Amino acid sequence: MLIQKYFETRMKMIDDRLLEALTLDKRYAAQLKEAMIKAVIPGGKRWRPLLLISIFEMLTGMRKNNRLLPDAITAACAVELAHNAALIHDDLPIIMDKKERRGTNSIHHEYGNAVAILAGDALYTMAFELMGSLKDSAKAVEAIRSLALNTRSYGLVGGQAIDLAHKRKVMRINTLKHIDTKKVGSLLLAASDLACILAGADDDTRQSLNTYSVNLGLAYQMIEDIDRDYARGSKDLDFSDDYVPVSKSGYTGLLGFDKARKQVESLLNECVRNIKPYPNNAILMEFIQMINERLP
Repeated sequence: MLIQKYFETRMKMIDDRLLEALTLDKRYAAQLKEAMIKAVIPGGKRWRPLLLISIFEMLTGMRKNNRLLPDAITAACAVELAHNAALIHDDLPIIMDKKERRGTNSIHHEYGNAVAILAGDALYTMAFELMGSLKDSAKAVEAIRSLALNTRSYGLVGGQAIDLAHKRKVMRINTLKHIDTKKVGSLLLAASDLACILAGADDDTRQSLNTYSVNLGLAYQMIEDIDRDYARGSKDLDFSDDYVPVSKSGYTGLLGFDKARKQVESLLNECVRNIKPYPNNAILMEFIQMINERLP
């Protein structure tokens, strides 16, 4: 119950800050600004900003009236804006061609391709604007650099490019892991790294928590594949390495169910080891548990 309350209160903080950032003057470029808001509000699970705040508060001792918490919330919202910018671009017809997002029309389907491209661009720039507003200027510069490194061509955007290049090719397991490490893991890595920057963590802590975050994201993606292929099969089937899923480009198609499950378990066990030395790690343990509970 306490953990549930924690997530509820932090979600409200995140949503309130996002609404504040997206309170835009609509006298000019009204459709663009409407598209930006629609892309972010009400939004999805907010895993990335919640992860950032959880790591930050773990490192700073979960103190009440933490004077640095507003900066952590601002940084968390910057990561969420970058995430939604990437989703807008990823959904475009020329990339992944998704007509729906979160149960409603994708931005390009609602407003057209041009507005969607501009809305994604505007959300990316807004993310860096928020980072620049952090109170400690030295930490702001370091935070901007971290977000840039994790969204550039070797990070999130690079992952999108590699995914696009392999859209109609037979996927190799190492390529699939690389794509997910970039497309999914980069902003999770940014979230943990920004939390460490704001909390003044040392290099060893940053490395441990960044590894935790990337492995958590990869485990989540692998379970998405397992869930999807499991749902396509019959309950009467024995989902072992002998069963060939419909998708040959996912983890279960490339590894088989048993090996995919074992890799998820290994990743989550590594996550536990990464955060075990730190006090107040209950929330980060809960992230692991939530993912583990989804394993069929």
